[in-house]
Amino acid sequence: MDTSSPLDRQAVHEELERARTTFHRLLDGASEANLRRLTEGTRWTNEQLLFHMLFGYILMRPLLVLLRIFGRLPRRVGRVFARLLDAGTKPFDVVNYLGPVGGARVIDAAAWRPPSTA
Repeated sequence: MDTSSPLDRQAVHEELERARTTFHRLLDGASEANLRRLTEGTRWTNEQLLFHMLFGYILMRPLLVLLRIFGRLPRRVGRVFARLLDAGTKPFDVVNYLGPVGGARVIDAAAWRPPSTA
């Protein structure tokens, strides 16, 4: 990624909008049986994987704020924080896996759909 050029906010907005549209197309086209089916290459069901994707997009805004904060702090602070993150990789991996497993059970996929405007 070229960090010397300014952020193209419109391109970011368009990419997020494409992701939102694709997510809802996948969700709307999935039967209950397809949502419960295991994915290829993970231990999740399709519903759990979609929950993981949704939650990732929800977390983007706070993570961007955190990135801005650390971008203004001295580099050594960022390096210490990076070491803490590295040390927490194994517990994070467990939570990263189990979160969607539980989340998809607690919050049904029907609740992820926006309210009908009709």
